Amino acid sequence: MKASRLLALLALALSGSVVFPVAAYWAGGRVVGPYAGPRGLATFIGNIYSDAASGSLLALVMVTGPVLVVAIWKLRRWTLQRLVTGADPDSSRQ
Repeated sequence: MKASRLLALLALALSGSVVFPVAAYWAGGRVVGPYAGPRGLATFIGNIYSDAASGSLLALVMVTGPVLVVAIWKLRRWTLQRLVTGADPDSSRQ
């Protein structure tokens, strides 16, 4: 795997595990009011991670969302190229 692809995947994982929960906390505070946890953002992020660890689908989607979107998009592209051309789209890459 190229370093640039690995860096992009790391950035996506970071955005899902840090940026999205912070954005959800901020948006939720604007829409429905402050979070009821004792430490605010830290409690909110902790609850998201504990929910994800216990298998909550919504928490897992939030944390892994960006990586899942890219993986599904690449799988879709790979499948369409195979169906249309009958060739392996990765065979031209080195």
